[in-house]
Amino acid sequence: MAYLNREQRREMILQAAMHIALNEGFTAMTVRRIATEAQTSTGQVHHHFASSSHLKAEAFIKLMQQLDEIENQVTTNSYLQRLSLFLGCENIEQIQPYLRLWNEAEVLIEQDQEIKNAYNIAMQDWHQSIVAMIDEGKDKGEFKFDSESRDIAWRLIAFVCGLEGIYKLGLNGLNEADFKRHVEAIIQAELF
Repeated sequence: MAYLNREQRREMILQAAMHIALNEGFTAMTVRRIATEAQTSTGQVHHHFASSSHLKAEAFIKLMQQLDEIENQVTTNSYLQRLSLFLGCENIEQIQPYLRLWNEAEVLIEQDQEIKNAYNIAMQDWHQSIVAMIDEGKDKGEFKFDSESRDIAWRLIAFVCGLEGIYKLGLNGLNEADFKRHVEAIIQAELF
């Protein structure tokens, strides 16, 4: 293997961690597994990252930024459709691994302060994206509302997260189509 400088080796380890997280989840992200994927030693992993928890958190933030980039590349016909996409209502196969990782992080926030901090950063970024989309939609005349866009964004996020929790329970009468229908109804109530 060619000589890698400190930053290159760190980035190689981070990329390996991201690959494992996206394909296998947080539980597979052991230092040994990451080192094997990065073709380096466990000592190098420990040298470049303060802890495995820190590495997991950094990988999570980077992956959520990738998710934003992927969603931004999807062509939509309206701000309503774009908002629906960013709220997780569109079943796009490419983003499913990211959403699974998001859900796994949500479970881990009570056990791991680094993951909790990373989740908080990702949530703030998500909120900012939704606010920007709502404001753009209003500027273009598609959305008509009187409330603060930042407040609307928090209500939409809270609704989606809560509804997804109910959806995951597998209750009768709430399938994927119902999930989308309910989210569209709350968007209509908030923005039109």
